[in-house]
Amino acid sequence: MKENVNKISTKIFLILIWMGFIFYLSHQPSSVSANQSGEFITMILNTPIIGSMLDSILTSSIGEFIIRKSAHMFLYFVLAILTFIYIISRKDNRNSKVILKSIIITLSLVFLYACSDEMHQLFIPGRSGEFRDVIVDTTGGAIGTILISIYYYIKK
Repeated sequence: MKENVNKISTKIFLILIWMGFIFYLSHQPSSVSANQSGEFITMILNTPIIGSMLDSILTSSIGEFIIRKSAHMFLYFVLAILTFIYIISRKDNRNSKVILKSIIITLSLVFLYACSDEMHQLFIPGRSGEFRDVIVDTTGGAIGTILISIYYYIKK
């Protein structure tokens, strides 16, 4: 029993750490956030083969948009996977019905956290809360949820 409690505590801890990381990134003023995106684009452009292929795309404003939205998707992709693993680990039986319920709960939680994240950004200088970002975040979460649920479905 103690091992099970430790595993559950670890899973909850990982979810909370990841949520804290998302909160930290969202709390950055727009100037800091733009600088971080710019540094990431520079790093990609300095990659020998990939950089030369993506040079014209990434140096445009569309490039920054793609990087920023991809980051949104990735953050919520990971959050969804961590959340799904926690939810499904609470069940002994992992039949299709349990997996479907876990998917619905995971996507609901990811959506709600994305909404709260965008509301939080309304109070950060130079940032705005955008519903389209909630959609992007939730899409990343949906991709993560689909992939991890397929894994669990095959594994059962």
